[in-house]
Amino acid sequence: NAMLRRTLYGVAAGVVLYVGAMIYFDLGPVQETLEGYPWWVFGAALAASATNYLLRFAKWELALGWLEVRKDAPDLTRRRSLMIYLAGLSMSVTPGKVGEVLRSVLLKSSDGVAFNRTAPIVVADRLTDLIALVLLSLFGVAQFPDYLPIVGVTVALVVAGVVVLGSPTLLGRCLELGRKLPLVGRFVDKAEGLVESTTTLLRLRYLFVLSVLSVLGWGLECVGYWLIVDGFADVDASLATCTFLWSAGTLVGALSFLPGGLGATEGSLVVATKELVRGVTQPVALAATLLGRIATLWFGEIVGGIALALFLRDPALRARASAAAAEQDDG
Repeated sequence: NAMLRRTLYGVAAGVVLYVGAMIYFDLGPVQETLEGYPWWVFGAALAASATNYLLRFAKWELALGWLEVRKDAPDLTRRRSLMIYLAGLSMSVTPGKVGEVLRSVLLKSSDGVAFNRTAPIVVADRLTDLIALVLLSLFGVAQFPDYLPIVGVTVALVVAGVVVLGSPTLLGRCLELGRKLPLVGRFVDKAEGLVESTTTLLRLRYLFVLSVLSVLGWGLECVGYWLIVDGFADVDASLATCTFLWSAGTLVGALSFLPGGLGATEGSLVVATKELVRGVTQPVALAATLLGRIATLWFGEIVGGIALALFLRDPALRARASAAAAEQDDG
């Protein structure tokens, strides 16, 4: 199945990256830092991530409601919606997580909902994630001015995105200009079908609600990272510092536009954690970063892969999903 193959490619890239990092930094010291480690804190970080997924599912459900999807798909149950949402996590290791539009593919195959109607949920999700990360990074950005350009660029992108994508007039003009460009023009007609849903979801009152949920969700990931870092012997980590580290590191990964921020997020976290948290050595910083990413990104990949496999057990549904995915690729 093409969708499962794409997921496996991302996972394979992550494995290669992490194995390479272990070889480069020497696995021995990292293993030593984990001797006697209180693994219950890693379990708590997993629980925080799981709660975050439920909050993000609430965002998905709210967006479906605002788009009135169930008027045309009355048989879409909360259970199937949750399975579709979780399956989208399997595409987290894609640039900007845009692969999470897989949810729209699955929703079309299961309930006949047009892809263009729900694909903009990913746009709203990413924008509100960036808003949340900027707000959380304010816990420490004043103390660490080196990260100010990253926050500034993110704020500019968010404002531009909200203004342009939230205005039918401005978005329409951008699409009209795009139609005249070589290579880009053929995608414009398809994008026009996204305008109504995009402008609906980017209304300020909806953005506010989604942003609050994003702050809560990402805040839980920050708490998880704090628990992981503070669990190492002789380390004195504050929640405020770890909140800044995790949110700023995630912003670095997002702006790199690498699949899942692989390499960029890990690299910035290792360097910054070693420099800014008292008692952290290079092996501790590397171990904490790996545990933090396993408890978030890779935990989501595992959950998403299982959900996707369960969703595609029905041969007929699998065939429709593959056809819908192929249709979007061809378009």
